[in-house]
Amino acid sequence: MTNDESAVSRRASEAATAFGARIRSRRKELNMRQDQLALATGVGRRFLIDLEAGKSSCHLGRSLLVAQALGLSPADVLTSGASRSTTAPDLPDLPDMESDDMEEPHGEPAGLL
Repeated sequence: MTNDESAVSRRASEAATAFGARIRSRRKELNMRQDQLALATGVGRRFLIDLEAGKSSCHLGRSLLVAQALGLSPADVLTSGASRSTTAPDLPDLPDMESDDMEEPHGEPAGLL
């Protein structure tokens, strides 16, 4: 694993942990048990356990559904506990590519939207 990959994995893990902590905190603020939230949202209790534990492989759509059921917007969840930075995050340098060289996953040239 390269340094860039390990940095991405670390940041993903930190974000998932913060997301799960915010979900757990809000659920407890509402005096809900995990089984009640699972029933209300249609997800399994095991999913909620993993989500609140910060498991980074939890399905995004279901995670946002749980947040919405708790009255949280994606912005509420994504900015909780994180400091808002006025500078761009450190991102790895990408190689320069001509737009003609880029292809979509199915093999067709990439187009602009």
